[in-house]
Amino acid sequence: MRMDDGDLGEESHAGAALAALTLAARRLGLSLSLDELRRDYGDEASLSLHQLAEISHQQGMKAKPIRLNWKILSRMEDGVSALIELADGSYLVFEKFIDDPSTPRMVFRDPADPKAARLVLDELRLGENWNGHVLLLKRQTAEQRQGDEFGFPWLFQQVRQDGRLVRDIVIAALSLGVLALVPSFFYMVVIDRVMVHHRLSTLTVMALAIAVVLVFDMTLAYLRRSVTAVVSARMDVRLNLLIFDRLSRLPIEFFEQNATGGIVHRLGEARRLRGFITGQLFGSVLDMLSLLVLIPAMFILSPGLTFWVLGLAGLMALVLFAYMGPVRRAYAEVMGSEHRRTSMLIETINGMRTVKSLALEGRKRREWDQKVAEAVNRQTDLMLLANQPQTLLAPLEKLIYAGSLLIGAYLVIVDEHTVMTGTLVAFTMIAMRATQPLVQMAGMMQQMEEARGALKQVASVINAEPEPRRENGVRPQLSGRIDFEEVRFAYPGSPIPALNAVNFSIRPGSLVGIMGRSGSGKTTVTRLLQGLHQNYSGLIRLDGVEMKEIDLYHLRTQIGVVLQDSFLFRGTIRENITIARPDATAEEMIEAAQLAGADEFIERLPRGYDTMLEEHAANLSGGQRQRLAIARALIVDPPVLIFDEATSALDPDSEAIIMRNLKRIAKGRTVLMISHRLSSLVDCDQILVMDRGQLKDSGTHHELMQRSADYRHLWNQQNRHLHSGPSNPGKSHDENLDAVA
Repeated sequence: MRMDDGDLGEESHAGAALAALTLAARRLGLSLSLDELRRDYGDEASLSLHQLAEISHQQGMKAKPIRLNWKILSRMEDGVSALIELADGSYLVFEKFIDDPSTPRMVFRDPADPKAARLVLDELRLGENWNGHVLLLKRQTAEQRQGDEFGFPWLFQQVRQDGRLVRDIVIAALSLGVLALVPSFFYMVVIDRVMVHHRLSTLTVMALAIAVVLVFDMTLAYLRRSVTAVVSARMDVRLNLLIFDRLSRLPIEFFEQNATGGIVHRLGEARRLRGFITGQLFGSVLDMLSLLVLIPAMFILSPGLTFWVLGLAGLMALVLFAYMGPVRRAYAEVMGSEHRRTSMLIETINGMRTVKSLALEGRKRREWDQKVAEAVNRQTDLMLLANQPQTLLAPLEKLIYAGSLLIGAYLVIVDEHTVMTGTLVAFTMIAMRATQPLVQMAGMMQQMEEARGALKQVASVINAEPEPRRENGVRPQLSGRIDFEEVRFAYPGSPIPALNAVNFSIRPGSLVGIMGRSGSGKTTVTRLLQGLHQNYSGLIRLDGVEMKEIDLYHLRTQIGVVLQDSFLFRGTIRENITIARPDATAEEMIEAAQLAGADEFIERLPRGYDTMLEEHAANLSGGQRQRLAIARALIVDPPVLIFDEATSALDPDSEAIIMRNLKRIAKGRTVLMISHRLSSLVDCDQILVMDRGQLKDSGTHHELMQRSADYRHLWNQQNRHLHSGPSNPGKSHDENLDAVA
């Protein structure tokens, strides 16, 4: 809708946040899919500027919510895009500034308008509907994206994001350091002044001062702990969001080459890492800040004694430094043993049915005992090693107090004017307070190495190379034409190619079967079609577009997949069917269930579509789970549908239901069926015969029976019961086979 003279109108107020974000990103040269954003982030009406900033960062942009005025917005640079939030919560996208001497104006785009019409507004018109809130966007460079690599710099950057809170914590820590001096100076005054001169009035004033200091100390300590808890919670949120975001972007090879238990164990170390950063390390750094107050006070009281304390502190630091290497190596062994123990535990839980069916409980228990013993021994060795520096530092810590007291007493006796008795008491109290950070460093040496090891564990997962984003890939609406041209592919670490110079073409709307022995490359063809592997050579064209040019997310929304053992999520049947399309109507859900043949058993369940599925859908049979998986794939109405051995593990009744509905399922879409049962491929328009990564032949069932020895051999093996009886005496053996075909 076109708006004249800056009249915003009511209709433009329906501007959607995610639609505005796609317009703003387009100005930076990024092509974002609105459907993808809505699918990933849900109800856009509830998104704030800060949430949009987080989404923008995940899409490869730097984003900063800020408050600007007309003058600053008019100076917007070319490489920056701005999204302004109107007073009613809708959005406009800044396009350019018109420097007209008579009436300066700005041009915006309205995301609520399907044609993204331009709105020309002057300062007065815009000011009536805008309160200054803006989201500034800038495209991230490759160097900046590399700067997002997970590590200690990233963690400290997250702390810096809460700069104001951290500033308040630092102020509180310094204030507490100042207040820590007060009791020491009170002791000095009481001993050197009050007790010597018997001044009760001074003692009364000091008592009141102590009460005030205690109140301030209690309040500041409470505020410090409270604000630290808030910073810790925010870091925890950012860390967990980062972990899941990075995990979901990893290629399928990562999950196939790494055990589930190992991944879970490594990511579980994030809790230890976050606790160390916001707990021990943050607290120790704040305590170190108090030295900025305590050390000058010590020099004021007695420079000679201060050098004594600092000398012992330096010796303590040397002890810590000497033990850091051995503790690090010992902790690496602990992490390795813990990793093996956790991996075995998760593997055993996942395979518990096999363990029980083979009566392996005793053997697995012995293996577990060995893993536990190894982990405990390594942990004990680490604790004994970490105990050594603490043992060495304990006498040094006591020597600071005792030595200061002895040297100070000598100075008092020799020359009372050099150090007074009260001054000596105050100094020893401050010296003990000043050495506490070093003592804490010794105590948390083990935690420091644990945090370092935890960082490596987490980083080994979330810093792994992600799938290519293809953020500017094309998003064609596919009809189902597929072409393979000289496609070659080998799995990582395998010298034998899984596909070797494969060529074939599939017409839109075809029902295509793929058959072959195990390891022939059948499943590899479908995995390449889903974009699960990128490092193939040759060309794979979908509707004439090379697959590597297609937006990866869009590609997968255009292809439905049903695997041999499809995974169902914990939740209701309704939630599982509509998980890929939560906005589907009840009629569309039921239609998908009917096509998959799932409605007949769902209707018999007490709660129907609201029946809760247990973990792994253990309360359903294998055939029922498979029919739900087919319904889940059909509800998005994909133009390409893949059945990867989807019926091989089904009972005859379940398979018959699915095969009976196959024609209806295949109507208007390209269907690829991988099956070892050639009887289920008889009605296919085209059958691809694979063997050792090569396409041996293709054609209809009748054509392959005539010319393909491999196909005919497999058919005869699977269907010998059809011609095992007496043959027609009037026909030859070959004629009998042709009749069966």
